Amino acid sequence: MLTRALSSLRRAWHVFRTDQRGLTTLEYVIAAGIILVVLAAAILAWNNGLARRIGELVGQLLGQ
Repeated sequence: MLTRALSSLRRAWHVFRTDQRGLTTLEYVIAAGIILVVLAAAILAWNNGLARRIGELVGQLLGQ
C-alpha cells in the first residue's frame, strides 16, 4: 500500500513538474506576491513621509 501511494505521489509530482500550465500559474502567483510586497512597502514609505510632513506643517501652524 505504501509503495502504491509513493508511486502515485511520484506520478503526480512528475505531472506537476512537466505541465507548463501549472508552472505558468505558479509563476503568476509568485509574481503577484512580489508585486504586492513592493506595493505595500511603497505605500508604507509614502505614508510615513506624508505623516512626517503633515506633522511639520502642523508644527509650523502652531508656531513651534
